[in-house]
Amino acid sequence: MPAAARAWILGALAAVLSFAFSWVPSYWSDEVASVRASRLAPAELLPFTMRHVDAGHTVYYVALHYWSGLFGFGEPAMRGFSAIGVGVAVAFAALIGQRLGRPRLGLFAAALLAVMPRMTWAGTEARSYAWTAALAAAAWLLLLIALDRGGWWWVALGAVAAIGVATFLLVSTLLLAQLLYALVVPGRRRAWLPLLAAWLAALAAAAPVLYLGWRERAQIAWIGPKNAFTPWTVLAEPSGETSWAYSFAVWVLLAAGAFRWRHALRRVCPEWLLLAGCWVVVPFTLTIAVSLVGDPVFTSRYLTFAMPGLAMAVAAALAALGARRLVAGATITLLAVSVPAYIGQRQPFAKPRESDLRLVAETVRDHARPGDAILFAPGLARESLYAYPQDYDGLVDVALQARFPVSGRFQDTTVPLSERSLQLAGIRSLVLVMPGHRGCERQKDAASLLGHGFAESGRFPTHNETVCRFTRTDNAS
Repeated sequence: MPAAARAWILGALAAVLSFAFSWVPSYWSDEVASVRASRLAPAELLPFTMRHVDAGHTVYYVALHYWSGLFGFGEPAMRGFSAIGVGVAVAFAALIGQRLGRPRLGLFAAALLAVMPRMTWAGTEARSYAWTAALAAAAWLLLLIALDRGGWWWVALGAVAAIGVATFLLVSTLLLAQLLYALVVPGRRRAWLPLLAAWLAALAAAAPVLYLGWRERAQIAWIGPKNAFTPWTVLAEPSGETSWAYSFAVWVLLAAGAFRWRHALRRVCPEWLLLAGCWVVVPFTLTIAVSLVGDPVFTSRYLTFAMPGLAMAVAAALAALGARRLVAGATITLLAVSVPAYIGQRQPFAKPRESDLRLVAETVRDHARPGDAILFAPGLARESLYAYPQDYDGLVDVALQARFPVSGRFQDTTVPLSERSLQLAGIRSLVLVMPGHRGCERQKDAASLLGHGFAESGRFPTHNETVCRFTRTDNAS
């Protein structure tokens, strides 16, 4: 079987692995932003992102818009798009190995990438992370081809780089990574000029997105202060996601491989080690440096696009161990410690803050009737209205003033219930969704409801929220 066919078969298997049970967890806030944006037609989406928020995700949102137009907005469809991105990244990683003259090692590295917790997580996330890894791998593969063949392959590299940067701004750090690689590898130094030209053309093409992303940088102020770097966030979380055991095993293997560097050089070509090192070290170093001297931009999931390079480094370290039994034992250990993370990523409340937006929507659906009003207390529960709109069909959004495209944010504009007396006229029942499991009467909107002749008629806790049903009393005016 041709090596390219094996690469794509492995990529398909990796996509299936990432896709399996990805629909089990509920959507969470970031994914709801993807759902909201992808529901907009490009004529609405482009003004919204370019003027207000998430300009750096516009390319991904447009792609997701057309994908969801074919397959829908449910978790299997939206996350399935990401699972395909994982598969493409894995296939390209294998093809890079083939291009470097190590096809078997390339398949090994690709297999390690397929089971890496960060990648199996990316396949369950309706965000662009999986595709950033695929685009980064494509850029490295095209670089290797362009170095050998030149010509229009430099144009292809520039085009893929432009799409990558427009999809996720930190992919631009690969410019210096690839330049460093070309300058360090013997016999490649003369290629630095066409490489630089390709990347400058890519940055010029993506310049509007780069500028707007910089202008909207306040939206990632949540990342935190410059002193937020810890051994966990820098050394463990980027590859292990939630698994300290996996990350520890990776670092032990890398240390063992470094100790046996002479064996590594015999079994792995120097170009392999240099490519893997540039792919990982340069983006990490630049992202941390920018966060230290300027606005914080480092968070572990943002470096997903560097994970194929890390998989290549781990594969080289395993190859350096030499003895087959030792390599087999280390590989099995690495696979074993990745299993708990894989299972944990596919639990109902696996997403950040143990998101239960689906459960909220289902609870509202089960206890509300068409014509009832729906009211959300301040918090994240309102996002379930956009994640699972079918469960809110026929309900009156009593506090809504303006939906999110008009508001210029991924939040609706709402007004206090005390200012909605006219909207409550004629409403016989109302469902209030509030955070936590405190009594419904403690929510300030409950006082307004009591003043309008409503009384609590049901209380239904979910994992994080409480759904309270209020019914107008018979003797109310």
